[in-house]
Amino acid sequence: MTTTMASAGLIRRKHSPELPRVLLALQTVYAPNACTGGGGGGGGDNFDRRDVADRYLTSFQRAPVAWMVCDRLLSSGSAVLGDSNEDPTLRTQRQFFAAQTLHAKCLGDVHQLPRSSLPSLRDSLLSHFVTHASDAARAPHEDRPANRPLVTRLSMAIAALAVHMGWTSGLVDVAEGVLVPNPQLGPAVLELFRSIPEEADSGRLVMASEDGDGGGLRAYRDMLRKSAHVVLGLCEGAVASSSASSNGGGGSDVATTEAVLGCLQSWIRIVDIDPSLLEHTSLLPWVFDLLVDSSNGGFEMAVDVVVELLRAYPSDRGGVEGLIRAVIPRVMALGSDFGGANDAGGNGGPPARPSPFQKSILEEDEDGMRGYCRIFTEMSESYLSLILSHEEMNQASLVELVLRCSSIPDNEIAGITLHFWYRFVVGLEELEPFEYRQIKIDSFAPQLTRLLDVCTRLLRYPAGVEDLSPDRLDDIEGIRAYFADTIEDCCRLLGGDAVLRAMGDPLQEECRRVASLPPDSQLADWHGIEGYMYAIQAVSMYVPPDETRNIPFVMGLIPQLPGDVPLLRATACRIVGKYASWLGMQPSYLGPLLPYLAQGLSMPKCASAAAVAIREICERCDALGDSVLQLYEDIVAAREQHRRSSAGGIGGEDFILNLKNELEVLEGVCKAVSCKLTNNPSIIHHLARPIIDNLRAMASPDAYPSPKHITAEVCRLTTLVQHLRLPRPSSQETAGTLNRSNFILSVMGETWPMLDAVSQKHPRDFNCGEKLCRLHKHALRECGSAHYAPLLKPLVEQTIKNFSTSLSSPYLYLASIIVSEYGRDVTHSNLLFDMMTRLASTVFHALRSTDDFTAHPDVVEEFFFLAGRMVSHCPSPLVQSSLLHSLLQCAGIGMKLHHKDANRGTLNFLENTVSYSLKLRSSSSLDAIEQANIASLEQAIAAEGQPLVINLALALLGDLPAYRLDSGSGSIAGVLFYLNQLCPELLMQWIQPPLTAAPEHAKSAFMVTLHNRVAREEFNSSVRRFTAVCERSRGRR
Repeated sequence: MTTTMASAGLIRRKHSPELPRVLLALQTVYAPNACTGGGGGGGGDNFDRRDVADRYLTSFQRAPVAWMVCDRLLSSGSAVLGDSNEDPTLRTQRQFFAAQTLHAKCLGDVHQLPRSSLPSLRDSLLSHFVTHASDAARAPHEDRPANRPLVTRLSMAIAALAVHMGWTSGLVDVAEGVLVPNPQLGPAVLELFRSIPEEADSGRLVMASEDGDGGGLRAYRDMLRKSAHVVLGLCEGAVASSSASSNGGGGSDVATTEAVLGCLQSWIRIVDIDPSLLEHTSLLPWVFDLLVDSSNGGFEMAVDVVVELLRAYPSDRGGVEGLIRAVIPRVMALGSDFGGANDAGGNGGPPARPSPFQKSILEEDEDGMRGYCRIFTEMSESYLSLILSHEEMNQASLVELVLRCSSIPDNEIAGITLHFWYRFVVGLEELEPFEYRQIKIDSFAPQLTRLLDVCTRLLRYPAGVEDLSPDRLDDIEGIRAYFADTIEDCCRLLGGDAVLRAMGDPLQEECRRVASLPPDSQLADWHGIEGYMYAIQAVSMYVPPDETRNIPFVMGLIPQLPGDVPLLRATACRIVGKYASWLGMQPSYLGPLLPYLAQGLSMPKCASAAAVAIREICERCDALGDSVLQLYEDIVAAREQHRRSSAGGIGGEDFILNLKNELEVLEGVCKAVSCKLTNNPSIIHHLARPIIDNLRAMASPDAYPSPKHITAEVCRLTTLVQHLRLPRPSSQETAGTLNRSNFILSVMGETWPMLDAVSQKHPRDFNCGEKLCRLHKHALRECGSAHYAPLLKPLVEQTIKNFSTSLSSPYLYLASIIVSEYGRDVTHSNLLFDMMTRLASTVFHALRSTDDFTAHPDVVEEFFFLAGRMVSHCPSPLVQSSLLHSLLQCAGIGMKLHHKDANRGTLNFLENTVSYSLKLRSSSSLDAIEQANIASLEQAIAAEGQPLVINLALALLGDLPAYRLDSGSGSIAGVLFYLNQLCPELLMQWIQPPLTAAPEHAKSAFMVTLHNRVAREEFNSSVRRFTAVCERSRGRR
């Protein structure tokens, strides 16, 4: 390799001073206490700080000189570096750094070397590989650790280089040139062979003359497929040799076993090996022999190999019939018990010998159960077409195996099977014709029915669940949700009635069992009842509203359940909500249930479930209006009593029912009483008056309410505006009729001065401002823009004033809503443009530097969304003003922010602006205003466009954020596409200089795309390809 590098004179001249600097930097990073802080071996460098040394090493790794320096660093002998007393640990770290650097450079920096030098580079890497692999092989005999990570990294470097070289004879060359003279290196060579397909498949691989997936890479991958027999033969030989040398025990040493399995897994996963090779290789029975006992060395890796094999060769792939015939009996043997009366046809023989799977269950062997569960589940998914086939192949036995896996008491392991059951249900649903589908469903009905029982048992909370941490409880709830989804899936095949019976009947039996216990034991034995109830609520959408067998029992049971078990009570509340439609048809059951839910509101752990249930029954039960109205009035009275008794008068934020749950109840009340509002408008007074009175008290000059208290009242008012469903205005209504618009105008008109006053109590509180803006948004949209017009000017003024005092982004969002509702009405154009100008003035005054932009990304996001909305809805006054130039200049800064949403808002504005200009250009007839618009737009783009295009180019290269590559509503590709349609010559002129840093082949292809002015979809694909090459080029480092 030294000879090779000498052909590059620059590298040769630089090598001498660079090596000492690298050594000193490495010493600073890995052994800082050993550093003297002095000069860098004649270079004058001082790496007394680790971060300085780290930056230098990162820069060094990209440089061409790193090839030769790393070659020297890999030399094993300390004398090569002139230090006979070097610390062995530091030498190990130094060598790994060198191998890691060479691997990265072999992935993406090969273009730094003459192609004629690559064979010498390969030979040098192989020489290092043999040296260090030999040292690792000797290490166990010398009672010292082997440096296997170094050997692995060198393997990866050689494998990456092989792709660039097109080293098609590499497998044979390594086998004959390395393994034959060094048989002790078998595991290391297998490690190298494992890396070969992985590096060819690496996303970090950057080909020197192609876009990453050209003909050379495809040819190399095709060579791997054709050479798979070489690898399989080497693996077979390694297993045979290891077995022969292991004292005649018939097994192989663990190192060889793991090396063979790792190599095999990699090739099966990446290389499309001819299935007939796998069918006939002796490795297939060898791998399954390893799976007979989970204590075997390499068991988990053998599981991985079989899983990859099943995944890569599913039954719906052609040409795999022989492989499937070889695999199925071996997999089934892992799960089927052997001999005895339990075998098919057995009559009183000796007891069955447990299968490996059954043995792992009996011994509670977690690793074994997980491994077998993965295999059985993967085979069932991969061979699903066989399971659903019309040909009888004892498919039920495989489904039974998966069912046994689902029955494992460990929820995590049992959960592995759930995706199969989902696919199984979908597969059955898609069978045609219907008659055959029903035959198959009936044939698997016993397994599906038992699956329901299994899932219901797995839904049970563990003992001591009350003492678990919130995080652990969240994990359990997540797993329970997956099992509940499986139960719901079964409804689609078996029907809601059958599934409900499968859970409802055992629930009644469980209730009788618990009732038979001593009274002091009943309270602690609630887990089974809760599990069945959780399953029942999960299938509510499949249960008919006239069901009379199980749901009446459940609804009668709920009020009798112990009231002080929060998790049980929460599930009971959920059932009430989920079966609200059933209760709507059976209102007699509501009497005791509403008080039960009301009591649940006072228990923190089930308050949320109770509140949601109240909302759901209010939506579906017409007879509830007066009852829930009284319930809410009681809540208001209790809260008011709590407020008066709390210190400070106005407050009470610690009321036992939190705001979120109260709003759920209030929403339900609004929906329940809406049908009565026309005939009884006094209901509105009952609901709105406490809120208005509280706002009036808070707006008082001598009141000092907290932001949380203000927010609560604003949210209550918003809920009324959103969910009191009065009729919309119509031309047929009589004078004085109460409609939605009149109600909203009335309540907003009365509260407007109060809202204005409370907004100034805490002008910089983000949450308070956000809730106020949300109220105005819903009031405007629910009322309708035409009816809300009398309040438009006050709304605009309040928006401008509040933003100027708070610099809070919700007010910009509210301004966007105003523009979207009124922007296309020319009578409001001047008002909206004045709003835009004044808001922009505040933004420009506050955001004067890049640091200011970085500190307020939400303001940047919403400001440019507002500007984009102006361009799309109310363009004329904006595009004909000088403000457009300022906005484009400001966008040039906003594009640089490392903030996804800010970036999105900026690009949305730019895309709207350019696309609007293009829309005008393509129009066949323009009026005078539109002609003036297009002239102003094109002048602004010509004046301000170059910095923007440079930023877009840098984003493609990876030097600036590229969160929005080709998405809708604002993207890099979108802006460039429209610019290329609007002003192609200017775009070409602006974009070429920044793209000089791109790989030449990628840049040329992208420029051709621009020149041809292709369609949008093709343009997006070109942008993606270009950025992918640039990303790989950068990512290798």
